[in-house]
Amino acid sequence: MEFYGFLHLTTPLDECWAQSSIGLNVPKSVDATVGDSAIMRADFDTTKRIASVVWTKVDSMDKMKRTQVFTYWPHFDSSTAHGDYNGRARLDGRGQGSLVIDDVAEEDEGTYIITVSAEGLPSEEAFVDLIVLVPPSVSVGPSDPYVTSWGRGVTLTCAVRNAKPNVTNIYWQRNGALIDSRMFDTKYSGGNLQRPDLVIRHVTRGDKGVYKCIADHIVRTSSDSLSLDVLYPATIVSISDSQTVNTDDRVKFQCVAEGNPPPNITWTVNGMRVRSTTNSMTRDVRTGTVVLDRVRANATGTYVCTVSNNVGESDVKSLQLNVKAFLRGDASSRVAIWVGAIAGGLWFVICLGLVVYFIQRRRNKEDKKRFSFYYNMGRREQGRLEERFGEETLEVTRHPHLKLPSRRYARVLHPYHPQEGNELYLEADDVIEVLEGEDGGWCLGYLSGRIGLFPSNYVKFLSASEGPQISAAKLSDGAWADGCKESPKRSV
Repeated sequence: MEFYGFLHLTTPLDECWAQSSIGLNVPKSVDATVGDSAIMRADFDTTKRIASVVWTKVDSMDKMKRTQVFTYWPHFDSSTAHGDYNGRARLDGRGQGSLVIDDVAEEDEGTYIITVSAEGLPSEEAFVDLIVLVPPSVSVGPSDPYVTSWGRGVTLTCAVRNAKPNVTNIYWQRNGALIDSRMFDTKYSGGNLQRPDLVIRHVTRGDKGVYKCIADHIVRTSSDSLSLDVLYPATIVSISDSQTVNTDDRVKFQCVAEGNPPPNITWTVNGMRVRSTTNSMTRDVRTGTVVLDRVRANATGTYVCTVSNNVGESDVKSLQLNVKAFLRGDASSRVAIWVGAIAGGLWFVICLGLVVYFIQRRRNKEDKKRFSFYYNMGRREQGRLEERFGEETLEVTRHPHLKLPSRRYARVLHPYHPQEGNELYLEADDVIEVLEGEDGGWCLGYLSGRIGLFPSNYVKFLSASEGPQISAAKLSDGAWADGCKESPKRSV
């Protein structure tokens, strides 16, 4: 169906409605998001009976040609959607001639014309521009997950496509935190609207995480993410000290190592492989343990721990085991000497006790005659004191080597958020009790009722004179444990 000699009503730019003699009102333009429904409102005000309402679309190639969209005959209460609009075009009940197009596609964008015919009046037309908005599609690369090695530089790509109109901003996040390449220009570059790709220089183990590229758009924000995994060489965090033991003793060696992939730990002695057990402490930390029951003299030697994970060179550390052997005759002589010494000591103590007892008994008899009342009172008091002294002496006897460990403390300089579940959460000015470890590595500490690992380069170790000045409200008693590993080199 074709129409000729139509009237195109125009209005000033500051008006959004075009009017006809029969009160036909339509907006100049309508925005719709692809995939959603578009509503082009049309109202008219006339006392004449409406004969028909026809919606057409101007052909994008030939402005004089129109494509039928929807036709409505009120007198017959009949309507028809034409062509590609069949099943998608309908009238909106909230407006007399308002057109609704469901599941809007980019091809639906263009100029639409509504033609209203009334009895006794000429047909009137009005024009509506439909603008289809398309949110962006975002894809990141090179792959997910993306694996790289420690010390290298990586480029994470961010492709933003099909946005209509263009996106307003592009930025990156790492584990939910904004990456500002302007503030850390020596570490990052790009990652913005002008250069969407993010460049990370000299990757460290601290750079692993989830990276997300986000594009802001007038319709909605779109994003895509990937996981960055960093491989780093295996290193030995700690190894047991050298030992000197006697035959038949039980010996235990332990080697703690970290790396990504997790390290392989092997023990050798004098060039020969030693049986050991390996356990995982965390995803990247493992322990290799050697246990020697009833050690013999031939176990003396240099025990070497070697760790590797095919990233970089292997790490090697060693310790020395010395096993003392002695003859049976020497053992018998030592036993006889110890028995004689103990027997002599006991005899001396018994004799000394008897002498003191008889002297005290004699003195008590003399005092009893002159001061019987005060004697009885003094004897009861002396009994209490002797009982208390005996209890205290018993405690010391039970724990002759009991010593209170000297405590060390450190003050937090920079906040630290844990990367794994066995690490402490640090805030600036927190005071940590250091259980194990030295400056320059990962240390074990006690803070806020919790024991865990923390990096030493985030704290300042306090001197012996500064320690006693710390408020008791900030410190708590901690449990002693083993553990100290190499500190990460993080950017603050």
